[in-house]
Amino acid sequence: MIHHYYRLFAILFFTCAAAALAAQETASVAGSLRVADAPAEFANVLLLQATDSAVIKLELADASGTFRFAGLQPGDYFIRTTGIGMPQTDHPAFGLAAGMELQLPVYTLYATATDLATIEVTAKKPFLEQKAGRLVVNVDQSITGQGGSVVDLLKKVPGIVVAGDRIAMAGKSGLTILIDGRPTKYLDINSLLRDMPADNIKSIEVISQPGAAYDAEGNGGVINIVLKKNSLLGTNGQVYIGGGYGERAKYRAGAELSHQSGPLNLTGGVSYNHQEWIEGLDLVRRFDDRTYVQENDGYGVPNSYSLRLGADYDLNDRHRIGVNGQYGFGQSPSFGENLTRITRPESSTPITRFVTYRERQREWNNLNLDGYYRIKLDTSGQELTFDGSVNTFARDTRITLRTEGSDDYPDRLNLEPSDARIFSGRVDYRKPLTASLLLTAGAKASHAELDNELLAKLRINGTLVTDENLSNRYLYDENIAAAYTELGWEAGDWSAKAGLRYEHTRMEGHNVTIDSTNLRSFGQLFPSLSVSAPLKGALGVSLAYSYRIERPSYYDLNPFISYLDPLTYEKGNPFLQPELIHSGQLSVTYEKQPFLNLSYDYTNDIIADVTQQEEASGVAFQTTVNLDRYVRYGGSLFFPLDWIGKSISGYGGAMLYYNDYTSDFLGGNLDQDQWSVTGFMQMDIRLPKDWKFQINGWYQGSGLDGIIRYEPMYGLDAGLQKDFLDDRLNLILSGEGIVQQFFRGEIRYQQQDMDILSTWEAPVFSAKVTYKFGNRFLTKREARDSASQEERGRIGD
Repeated sequence: MIHHYYRLFAILFFTCAAAALAAQETASVAGSLRVADAPAEFANVLLLQATDSAVIKLELADASGTFRFAGLQPGDYFIRTTGIGMPQTDHPAFGLAAGMELQLPVYTLYATATDLATIEVTAKKPFLEQKAGRLVVNVDQSITGQGGSVVDLLKKVPGIVVAGDRIAMAGKSGLTILIDGRPTKYLDINSLLRDMPADNIKSIEVISQPGAAYDAEGNGGVINIVLKKNSLLGTNGQVYIGGGYGERAKYRAGAELSHQSGPLNLTGGVSYNHQEWIEGLDLVRRFDDRTYVQENDGYGVPNSYSLRLGADYDLNDRHRIGVNGQYGFGQSPSFGENLTRITRPESSTPITRFVTYRERQREWNNLNLDGYYRIKLDTSGQELTFDGSVNTFARDTRITLRTEGSDDYPDRLNLEPSDARIFSGRVDYRKPLTASLLLTAGAKASHAELDNELLAKLRINGTLVTDENLSNRYLYDENIAAAYTELGWEAGDWSAKAGLRYEHTRMEGHNVTIDSTNLRSFGQLFPSLSVSAPLKGALGVSLAYSYRIERPSYYDLNPFISYLDPLTYEKGNPFLQPELIHSGQLSVTYEKQPFLNLSYDYTNDIIADVTQQEEASGVAFQTTVNLDRYVRYGGSLFFPLDWIGKSISGYGGAMLYYNDYTSDFLGGNLDQDQWSVTGFMQMDIRLPKDWKFQINGWYQGSGLDGIIRYEPMYGLDAGLQKDFLDDRLNLILSGEGIVQQFFRGEIRYQQQDMDILSTWEAPVFSAKVTYKFGNRFLTKREARDSASQEERGRIGD
């Protein structure tokens, strides 16, 4: 069945390519601009249709004041020019015939009386932007969080709470995380977010209702981390260095360089990040007539290195090609100590007490290569894009466990090599049918293959011997073929979009050790619909619905067992099923900023992390299961803080959600529900001498996550920022977790009676210095996503 969809993909690919080659003969027009007997450098030049003044193309004049538009359809046009210090000017209309190459006369522009030296550009992006189907959080505008990792920036997203390795939005964990639109299901996402410096991040998008052009992957909580990209002409770049300290040292450095001239755009960057961390996990379990007290303390000293290179080239005004590559590697050693005490209720004296030392040495590398070819078929906006990606991931892990104080638990050694390869291709087509109707369609195919091995050894009488019960090799292949179409309509402040996507998935997991294969093949249609309309004045409203799928991560499917200590381990579940989600949302905006959101999600077979225990031994383990049903509904309210005073800006908000889990689980009827409230606030204050002060805080009320009920948490961060040397030198001082309440939870279900305390490093104080060099003339590069944007994230720890 899957080969049938690959054939469909190939047919669509070559049909669209033929359409591109069959495009009719076009015309071009060129000219030059001067102001005060000098070239009008970097003036804005617009090509408009003479009949209705519709903008056809926009270019910047180059350093010599010249411009050129190519790939034009026959017709009547005129040129409009504008720029800083120059009034908008419309020039005489002209006609173009097929194949014509028209050279316009020199246009002389006149500067206004305004002295350019006195012009101060003060506009900047708001911290929050509500766009169609997503909330954009411009975290590069945030002072706090810049001194750390991506984890620190995620805390700035309204409603997101990060507690150790647990990332939740309004109390809901299991979020789908993308990086530049690429999924992270193949990656060790916790290590990736912890190792990636915040300096690389431009914005974080909360995608609530993805359209049909997106992969159907995502459970309604989709977070897209957008990396910074150059948008300046000429040669420019920046270098930065930073460091911080809480209980462990953190430091990093990096440089970015870009060059854009004419049709060529080159980018590159290198970075180094050393982000040490500390975390704790305390468990108190009551089982039979015994109490197990387990105190875990650990720290990590990761080092990561990254090299990025990219090139975009305009073959002409209609054809663009590009390649991008990124190579990263590093080491992620971590060390842990576990103290276990087993007591009986009638006595506080332990009947058993032992200490386990855990050491993990890991080396990793990844390579991502992307290429694309974009064709503008005509001047009406008809466009065709081809994308291809190749991604490889490799890691080599060595884990040792050594127990002192008990002879019942022998030393362990686990060797865990892992490799993954992902190949994907995509074609997208868009065509404006009328001035208000836009048709988009496309197809995509991806293939992922993973090879994970576990060689487990026990030390018996001083000799390491293979543990046949744990040693294993797991191979996984996944093929996904998809096709979609979407129709969009826009008229003034009214808009609507309807889409339909079909995905066929073939998943095969092979347990080599026991020669067992689990094969699944299924297809599914995923509709989406959204409507936006004005209400009154600055108020607007939108209504959206989508049907989504969340596939298990590859880490969750891997059946390997990994011990944290002799009485605690975690393992995967190769029999996990995808979860399917109906999601609806009603949004009200004020001046296109988020104001009020109401949402409802209904999920079948939700994928949830749960804790279980072996009745015979009392050993506890964490795994992932499907729970039958999950219902979540509620809303969020945002409000600005600008009204407080002229020197104050920012936002605040609150979320209130109801969570309800229902399932037959562990021989019982799980039926748990609870309301949960989340509050957040960020305030920016302009101080004398151009200093800026920022303070932000969050509060997560008690809530429910699967079978875990947790208590309220909160945190407070603050920071200072100042620019020097004509805004080229930037200094940021920040404190994260100045006030912090850690995660406390409990499990009371069936035979499980457990208390949980999770802690992390806080507070952490840091400083960062950035120096920017080069010119500051902006240009426009269209954003694009790689073909593998929905595949890269299901590789786990």
